[in-house]
Amino acid sequence: MVIESDAYCPYCVAFKQKVLDNYRGSIPVRSVFAHNLKGYTIKTPTFATPTILFIEDGVEKAGFQGYLSPKEFYKALGKFKLGDSKAFDIAFNQGTEGRFCKQYDIFKNTPDGVFVDKLSGVALFDTTDRFNSKSGWLSFTKAIDGTTLEKPDNSYGMNRIEILSKSTGIHLGHVFEDGPDGNRRFCINATVLDFVANKK
Repeated sequence: MVIESDAYCPYCVAFKQKVLDNYRGSIPVRSVFAHNLKGYTIKTPTFATPTILFIEDGVEKAGFQGYLSPKEFYKALGKFKLGDSKAFDIAFNQGTEGRFCKQYDIFKNTPDGVFVDKLSGVALFDTTDRFNSKSGWLSFTKAIDGTTLEKPDNSYGMNRIEILSKSTGIHLGHVFEDGPDGNRRFCINATVLDFVANKK
């Protein structure tokens, strides 16, 4: 829940433009004025706007006063949605899921559709670009244009290219130059994705 001001609030406008306008996640977001906030158990003061509250079953689980950048918001959302999980470790600590993990087995043969960022809901990969690399990780020849960022990763004594979600900054996996037919291979952790089937 986003607590806004009755008066003009430049930080509320910035939060809406930089975060909420691009948000497509599965957790609903409501914007309200503090005086309309009734029926919830809230501990964070709401005089600073925006105030962002993460609420479950009517009770605040976390609250933040003032503007949050997209990176700060999605890390807070990650803690709220993913908790202390493998998905959180992968997303924010550059972890890696095990080969042939449960989520990979679920996602390797889906119907046509898109794989989306687990936090923002932004579509990142299309099933038409998926292939079986026999590596035990989801593999794609490319990401959907404009949805990912690439940066050098020299951890563990290796020279790799890390793939990040542009909308949230979460770690997705790595890209290699050994894909089929001269294409690249986007080696992606299924645990940080959700799947949305194409509408028929």
